[in-house]
Amino acid sequence: MKYKIVKSLSQYTEYCDRHEELMLKDEEKHSDEIELLELLIEDYDQRVMKEKNATLNPVELLRTLLRDSNITQSELSKSINVSRQLISDVLGYRRNISKEMMIKLSKYFSMDQEAFSREYDLKSNREKLKKSQRAAGGSR
Repeated sequence: MKYKIVKSLSQYTEYCDRHEELMLKDEEKHSDEIELLELLIEDYDQRVMKEKNATLNPVELLRTLLRDSNITQSELSKSINVSRQLISDVLGYRRNISKEMMIKLSKYFSMDQEAFSREYDLKSNREKLKKSQRAAGGSR
C-alpha cells in the first residue's frame, strides 16, 4: 500500500484501521509500515489539534485535553506534580496558568507552550466586567 500525507478524515480513519490491523498481525514483520503509519497519523493529529486549539483559550484547551484523554484533575495533578486545588482553580477561571505550569502541561500533553500562554479573563475580572456593563446599561 502506498502512503501519503494524511489530508482528510476518511484517509486518517483508513490509516488508523490499517495500523490496528498490522498491530494484530506480526509486528516485527510489519514494523516499517507500522512506524510509517504512526508518523503519518501523529502528523495529522498534531495539525488538526493545532488548528482546533488556536480557537480555544488555555482553560478551554485544558478541559478539552482532559476530556479527550479521559484524565481526571486528580490524575493530572499527580502527573505534573501540582496540587489538585490549583488545577481546579485554573479550570474555574480563578487562577492563571503559571509559567511553570505551562511548561509542565506542554510536556505532559506534548504541545507547544504557546497553546497555554494565551491571555484569558479570570472569574473575578469577568464578574467586574458584567457589573460595569449592567451599571452602564442601567444608567441610560
